[in-house]
Amino acid sequence: MNKALIVGICGGSGSGKTIIANQLSQKFKNSSVIINQDCYYKDLSSISFEMRCNQNFDHPDSIDFKLMRSQILNLLKGRQIKVPIYDFTKHVRTKKHQEVDLPKIIILDGTLIFSQIKLVEIIDLKVFIDVPDSKRLKFRQQRDALERGRTLESINKQYTTTVRPMYNEFVDPSKKYANIIITDPKTLDEPVQIIQNEINKILD
Repeated sequence: MNKALIVGICGGSGSGKTIIANQLSQKFKNSSVIINQDCYYKDLSSISFEMRCNQNFDHPDSIDFKLMRSQILNLLKGRQIKVPIYDFTKHVRTKKHQEVDLPKIIILDGTLIFSQIKLVEIIDLKVFIDVPDSKRLKFRQQRDALERGRTLESINKQYTTTVRPMYNEFVDPSKKYANIIITDPKTLDEPVQIIQNEINKILD
């Protein structure tokens, strides 16, 4: 089995972890790839759109972690994988996919990746971004309105009914597995630099 360095970046929705993952990937350019937990949302095309909208997308059961882990293990074996592409407006998987080959660094990005012990076991460097609830809500409001075409009312409703409760139940407790916990960074450049330094130490 080929050995790539697996870096897990976890935190609540709206903690900035995806931006951090993207900036970190840019630091390592062609030697890294990001695998996002959100790509592995289960396909809900078999039920009505109304029923899809009422699903709890913040519970671990909404994610196909078995497929995610299987694809990561196949990637480590040097096999090309086809990462699903998810349509957040329709809550279904598209027919498209992203082809990924084995890089030097695999960056895993997700709210629930540390809640899955079988994923935790294969992650080399585990980083948790710990940001206050009010900041996470504000970030999510801006992102979901702009990128996912949602109303402020629907964003706030989902946050209070599922996002916050699931964070308290699954996400926050999982930070105990982190090698590094970065608390309320003033800028996102700070965690990027910290993680980059740790990766360089491991690779040197």
